[in-house]
Amino acid sequence: MPEERNEIVIRRATEADADVIAMLGFVTFFEAYFEQDDPQDLASYLAENFTPERIREEMSVPNAAFFLCYRDGYAAGYAKLLAGSRAEGLTGLNPVELNRIYLVERYWGKALGVRLLTHCEDEARRLGHDTLWLGVWQENHRGLSFYAKHGFRKVGTITFPYGSTTGINGVLEKPL
Repeated sequence: MPEERNEIVIRRATEADADVIAMLGFVTFFEAYFEQDDPQDLASYLAENFTPERIREEMSVPNAAFFLCYRDGYAAGYAKLLAGSRAEGLTGLNPVELNRIYLVERYWGKALGVRLLTHCEDEARRLGHDTLWLGVWQENHRGLSFYAKHGFRKVGTITFPYGSTTGINGVLEKPL
């Protein structure tokens, strides 16, 4: 096993990274929800949303930015910012959505999530946004606790169509 140096690198992803992001998306979403979700709904969602082709489509949207997080040279997680999206209840004049932020489970609790979140906040400020927002499933207690600890507050709800069900996500907002 390689020596652990705890070197963390976060960089903006390019189209050449679509395969890595698709793999990370598939793995991290599965790890986050496999014990709670209907297996068929989960399988369908993963197959539809985490292919390299689908990620390339998302990357081609001009107001989307993906960031990859590496620890000791290994892909550990990713985030996606999406400008121009809004949800009811937001108070910021120029919000940006933290559309995705996921880490491979083995890196949970090792401060990578904080580093990736901070990177996204800094990027949002650099681009002139005044608010960072996201939707998080109301049953994702770990996520809700993480976001509350880092200054997010609930300002509304949105629905999340997911296979044969529709989830309720809390809309969380953090002024920048």
